[in-house]
Amino acid sequence: MNKTKRKEMTYLVAVVIIFFAAMFSHTGHYGYRDHIFVRTVFGFLPNFIYIGLLSAWCVSIERRIINKQIRHLLMGVGILMIFWIAVRTVKWRFFSPFDMIGRYLWYCYYIPMILVPLLGVFIIICSGKSENYTLPKKMNFFFIPAFILIAVVMTNDFHQLVFKFTDGIENYNDQYTYGFLFYVVIAWFVALGFYFVVMLLIKSRVPGSKTFQKMPVIIMVSAVVFWILYAFRLIFNVDLTAVDCLIIALLLESAIQSGLIRSNSGYGDLFRVSTVAAQIVDGKYNVYNSSAGAVELTTTTMKQAETGTVDLGDIQLQSRPISGGRVLWQEDIRKIKELLEELEEAQERLSENNVLLKAELDIKERKARLDEKNRLYDRLIDEMSEQLIKADDLLKEAEKNPEIAKEALAQICVISAYIKRRGNLLLINEDNADISATELEFCMKESLDNMLFAGILTSLHSQLKNKIKTKHIVAFYDLFEKITEAYFDDMTAMLVNLKNDDSCIKMRVQIGCKDGFDEAILDSFCLDGGEISYNIQENDVTFDVTLPLGGDAQ
Repeated sequence: MNKTKRKEMTYLVAVVIIFFAAMFSHTGHYGYRDHIFVRTVFGFLPNFIYIGLLSAWCVSIERRIINKQIRHLLMGVGILMIFWIAVRTVKWRFFSPFDMIGRYLWYCYYIPMILVPLLGVFIIICSGKSENYTLPKKMNFFFIPAFILIAVVMTNDFHQLVFKFTDGIENYNDQYTYGFLFYVVIAWFVALGFYFVVMLLIKSRVPGSKTFQKMPVIIMVSAVVFWILYAFRLIFNVDLTAVDCLIIALLLESAIQSGLIRSNSGYGDLFRVSTVAAQIVDGKYNVYNSSAGAVELTTTTMKQAETGTVDLGDIQLQSRPISGGRVLWQEDIRKIKELLEELEEAQERLSENNVLLKAELDIKERKARLDEKNRLYDRLIDEMSEQLIKADDLLKEAEKNPEIAKEALAQICVISAYIKRRGNLLLINEDNADISATELEFCMKESLDNMLFAGILTSLHSQLKNKIKTKHIVAFYDLFEKITEAYFDDMTAMLVNLKNDDSCIKMRVQIGCKDGFDEAILDSFCLDGGEISYNIQENDVTFDVTLPLGGDAQ
């Protein structure tokens, strides 16, 4: 648990402690409460604490929640709970149980009881969606039955279909029974509440596992235990309204803390430890936040980035406007320059070798070796001609359009890593058909490391062991390269998991993209002798690849 999470959990525990302290002061009985001033203070203090805590929670919601729709819904729930506590306080502290106003304040209890579950359903629907997601307009029709139920309760004096006053309406607080509309209201409350709880638990499940995130489950189990104990009168003399408000707030807060509802807490710490060299400045170029890898810059240098990329030798500085200032990021291009130099040297060496090979063809004693080299080179070029042509086209495009040079060079790095490793596998296969399975791990690691230059987040987890056939490694690496090239321009992240046993090799590739996926392209990927399946979830796709060790991968 990071520092920000520990801080938030500390606040949450402190709030719960304060809440129960307020409840204890409200329900406890002490001899000194016979004094009218003390009795008055202890009568109002718990309610002020409840309202204060709920108000503070609403303020934190306004500051933390990213999605505007969810923020407004959570604020609505908080305001309704404050209204609930306030109405309950006014009824019992300022009016006689037999007053008409007290009766209508009692009816007002059902306003939050009807609306809070409805808002909870809306919150669950919005959770897990994008920041700009809004509820469909047709969902507003659910307010119609809600307002009808509220109107029915508030007009009970005229029809008594919710509460029936058998001993006269003036004795409503002592003698009443329930009408059939009361059970309609309770059915509404229970049905929507049950939907909220079930969907919260379903969405709390950890992806790819049968386990659930702990906080929502713990709070829900605690709430169920409390209601059971209260129903059997094992817990009594408690402020049920306050406890219900606490449970509702904790359930919603658990959804926030568990990440089901996105919040902006911890972004500052994340930015500071980020591997991206970047700075956030205000309108006067005063540094507001800086990542650990950012180099200090002068104000003059930062201003130059307003009009375009600033070349600082081995670093390029770029800038973009944001609300209240600008964000500047520094790109280390040393490795790209070194790679370009290596590519130029390699091209020169290949040209020289080609000349020598043509000259040595006439030498009889070396003819066999030259023929073998030519065969290997021809096979290498034949199997990787597509990548060689693509790298050449990207290099030419980068020279023509400097503004896309970074993206083009980053893709060249990935293609070059594939060419290098693929050629190495080709040479190994000539001498030995069985090699260490970790060779596949080394191949993919080098490709993933070069993808970082394009700003793509990568991760590799390998459990490869023992020796396997080189052709199986080649089949997996070729499939990996096809997937990478197909989605490179749109890719934001790639996670690869590798493992094998005595019977097969398995690979899972998880890709995150800015846009969606064309199933025609996904269906085009194939592996001779193996099985490929994929699963699309919004802007993510997961490939599961299995190849039996006896397969005929070529």
